[in-house]
Amino acid sequence: MVTPVGSATRDAHAPGPDQLDDLVGQLRQVPDRQRRFSVTGTGVRRLYRIRPELLSALITAGLPHVGEGPDRLYDGYDLGNAALHLGLVSVQSRSMRSWARALQSAGTPGPRLRVEIVSSCPVPGHPGPCPYGVLLRDGRRLIQGPAADAHLTELAVSPVAQWPALPDAVRGLLREVDGIGFFLLPEAVRWDAEFMWRTRMADCGGAAAWLVAEGTRRGLAVRFSFGLLVAKPYSTPHCWAEFLVDGVWVPVDPLLVRALNQWGGLDAQAFPPDGRPGALFHRLTDRFTKVVSHGGIWAQVSLPTEPAA
Repeated sequence: MVTPVGSATRDAHAPGPDQLDDLVGQLRQVPDRQRRFSVTGTGVRRLYRIRPELLSALITAGLPHVGEGPDRLYDGYDLGNAALHLGLVSVQSRSMRSWARALQSAGTPGPRLRVEIVSSCPVPGHPGPCPYGVLLRDGRRLIQGPAADAHLTELAVSPVAQWPALPDAVRGLLREVDGIGFFLLPEAVRWDAEFMWRTRMADCGGAAAWLVAEGTRRGLAVRFSFGLLVAKPYSTPHCWAEFLVDGVWVPVDPLLVRALNQWGGLDAQAFPPDGRPGALFHRLTDRFTKVVSHGGIWAQVSLPTEPAA
């Protein structure tokens, strides 16, 4: 597993060649056919905060790309992972810090949060109003809205401060993924358990799917969950596993918690990976799916989040 540089405050410290070789070697375990080379050199700096000298060093280490010189194109997953694992001040690291703050503040009952669901038309120019299908706890609801900046509905989420303690059998299962590194992965490999164990790479969805399958095999009451990771200023769609403990479904996500320990400044003693980050999660359904669809087509979603009035 790649050793991260640390928090985003160490952006000025250039990583050494060995660390870059290690990181790029890890990234290259994702097959090239799963890459989408669509990010320009300008986007590398603007979106991922990777400076030209660091990008050049990554290319020397073997970072996948197509084209040459200023026409080079890069894969967004590769760049997002590089920014995260090298501790750059990027969208990824800022998200980690906001999630860590949300989890740290969840030890005591706090105010309800208002999550707004905003989308836009993926096929602009069609006749008639936009038919958005919005995933809610009671199923998918059809909501008609404008083509752009459609404020479809909002959710009121009350973070749960206290959860039952996880039994030893569950904690032991969570510790089995300690050696798996958190990476942003394309859809074609993220659910592949063989890929996870061979490469020691996974995202939260793939790890959750494995925990559910293995927990079920061991006779534990466990289920897959998809919904929202709720945090200010923006929530995000997310997957996790839940175990039934004393009649309560307790959310767990060891990869996310370890990532927050590494990159979000979350205290690992107070919040260990085999603990309960449940206050972050709002469950919607039992499978990975669209939060917003548009006539059956996947639609982008934004989830602005603030304290409820």
